[in-house]
Amino acid sequence: MSYQDPPSPRTVVRGILGVAAGVVAVFLVVAFLATGRVQWGLVALGLALWGAFGFFTSLFDVLVTPLGRFLGGALTGESMPATGLSIEAEVAALERLLAADPPPPRHRALMAGIRLAEIYRTSQHDPAKADALLARLASEYPDAPELKYVRPG
Repeated sequence: MSYQDPPSPRTVVRGILGVAAGVVAVFLVVAFLATGRVQWGLVALGLALWGAFGFFTSLFDVLVTPLGRFLGGALTGESMPATGLSIEAEVAALERLLAADPPPPRHRALMAGIRLAEIYRTSQHDPAKADALLARLASEYPDAPELKYVRPG
C-alpha cells in the first residue's frame, strides 16, 4: 500500500460497504445451513447495504466529485473544463436540425432557430442573417409565443 497516494473517500466508502455486504452474505449462508431457514433480517440488511452502495456511488458521481472539482478549481485559479462543442459545430448541428426532413417538433425548431439567430448576431456579427432566420420562423409559426421577444424590429 502506498501512503503517497491514499485512496479516495469514494473508494473507502465503497470498501466499507462491500466488506459489510460480504460479511452479511457469509452470515446469511451460515445461518441458512445451520437452521435450514432464511433469516429475513439478514436479507434486509444485505439489501440495505446494496442500496447504500448504489446511493453513495451516485452521490459521489453526481454531487461530490463535480463540487470538489469546482472548489478545487476556484482555490487554484483553474477554469472550468471546456465542453468540447465549438460554435461552428453548434451552428452546423442547429442548421441541420432546422433543415431536417421531416421537420423537428415545433417547439424544438423554434428554440433551435432562436439559438441559431443569437449565434449569427453575437458570434458571427451578421444581424441580417439573424433577422432573416427569425422572419422565416415567424412566417412558419406566426402564433409562436417563443418568438414574442426575439422578432426583429
